[in-house]
Amino acid sequence: MLFDPNTPYASDILISNLFNNIMRDDDINMNAHYPYKANTECNQEVLEECYRITWQLLARRSKIKEFRRILMKIALRRKALFEEQEFYKEIRAQFKHMRFGCCNFDRRHTYPWQLHFVTCQMGFLQDAFRNGQHFKTFRKALLLWSVLHPLLFRLVLKRLADFKPATPEEFKNFQKNELNKIIDVLNFDQKVTGHQFHSLRKIISRRTAYVDTLRVIRKDKELDALSTFLATINGLMGDMHDEIVLNDIRGDSDYYKEQFSLPNEIKLRLTVLVESESLTQKTV
Repeated sequence: MLFDPNTPYASDILISNLFNNIMRDDDINMNAHYPYKANTECNQEVLEECYRITWQLLARRSKIKEFRRILMKIALRRKALFEEQEFYKEIRAQFKHMRFGCCNFDRRHTYPWQLHFVTCQMGFLQDAFRNGQHFKTFRKALLLWSVLHPLLFRLVLKRLADFKPATPEEFKNFQKNELNKIIDVLNFDQKVTGHQFHSLRKIISRRTAYVDTLRVIRKDKELDALSTFLATINGLMGDMHDEIVLNDIRGDSDYYKEQFSLPNEIKLRLTVLVESESLTQKTV
């Protein structure tokens, strides 16, 4: 039977709860600890429900027409006002969450190129207006306005409905492989480039996205605590990545070539994460 992303139709409260979760997925709480009793195991039904509500969040809350109006204003003004940046952040978060959903829950663990293209362009535009790159802001805003035509957006949603759900075992192996990428960096105390650092951060973002989706379906204080711990790592890495991008724009460093060691505040939390999850996998 074909997967139906609209059925069952999630309640507005559930969709709002998911939205609120992802808007706090990089909040930093330096006192957050890894909750060892958090249960992230799931069956086939839960995996499919996680993808379904992720798809419905994008389909029902993306406000594409309003977003395109704001994109045109940003393009003509060549900068974004504060309230426009806040609205922009909300829409971008939903697209990013959808991309994380494809990686996490689809057995191919990848995403349609159309979704990836739009999400990447959103990141480029955000970097541009945050850092005062007026001509780049104009170009990227106009490009996004074009590719987010309502008809094209409906085609993207249709493409995303072609979902091939991962089995619980496939999902577990995917998460284990992602964890191993972090372990490789930590074990050899490797230095990383800005691009490699961003790739590590995306692993944490995908994990945070999964937990934030799961805790909407399965109410659990331990999952809430795990989300807070992961969001802290995600936020610390996000703040650092913003600095790396800014330094690259200024010409003070090379995003793809210059290497650096992970700061202790990030390295220590990543170590706790991989040691805790590796222990959990052995006891399951």
